[in-house]
Amino acid sequence: MPITQGKIPNRDEVNELGRIYGVIEREIAKEMASMDIGDYRELKAIKTQERIDKLVKMLNRAAIKWSKEAVPDAYEKGYTVAKIRLEILGAQKDDEFSNKTHTQAIEYQVDKTMDDLIKANQSIRLNVATFIYLARTAARGLSQFQAFDMRDEELIDELLGEALREGETRGFASKIVREYFAKEFGEVKFININGRNYEMRAYADLVAKTRLRVVQTEAVLNTCKEFDNDLVQVSDHGCDCLLCLEYEGNVYSLSGRSSAYPYLDSYPPWHPRCQHNISPTSEVALEARERWA
Repeated sequence: MPITQGKIPNRDEVNELGRIYGVIEREIAKEMASMDIGDYRELKAIKTQERIDKLVKMLNRAAIKWSKEAVPDAYEKGYTVAKIRLEILGAQKDDEFSNKTHTQAIEYQVDKTMDDLIKANQSIRLNVATFIYLARTAARGLSQFQAFDMRDEELIDELLGEALREGETRGFASKIVREYFAKEFGEVKFININGRNYEMRAYADLVAKTRLRVVQTEAVLNTCKEFDNDLVQVSDHGCDCLLCLEYEGNVYSLSGRSSAYPYLDSYPPWHPRCQHNISPTSEVALEARERWA
């Protein structure tokens, strides 16, 4: 019978990171909503950018603190569960295994998690700076543009140019610019990663769930090395995800030396927020399970 473990690792920590990002997201949305695109003021824009910068710095500190606490905790839990399972299976610890493997894995995963979050946080600053730049450009009615997203600049130029050609009033031009900014920036998606915009809380949830699943898998793999264990089983959730379906519930060899079980060529998570994990097993345990079934 396949293992059915798909719980979110460190659910409380995941929720805490989401709460932090949610609070900052509301503050940033409030700051951005206070800017009137139709009545652009440079001093107001500068102050808005300064406040956003402070909020992002707060977010960076919180992301670093969270990573340093949540990642080691997730690893330790993954290690403990795997170790208990292997001891039940009768596995013996490899005397040549270095405990530095666990320490180095934790340090690496902490750094990776911090990088993911801080990269996202920096994109908030860039998005706000872009917003202010475009607002300034629209207010001045410039026709020459030099930085940031040319697609947006060209659109604003086109909007203002069309109004000018039609002989419309400044009030009308302000209206269409307001509508454009409301559409582009009104969704409160301040994070931009690989060309895609995300709501801050949603992105924090995605990073936390996915990264902690990576940490959990790393802990199991290293524990299997520590106990010289070759077989693992993928959890079974009855999912219909095409990326996970071929692996779900199956037993694999980590080394590829098994004649009975295939080599595990990739590890969960297989996609963002993937709930699959791996657990140590052995041929003896699998034979006993079959006899019991």
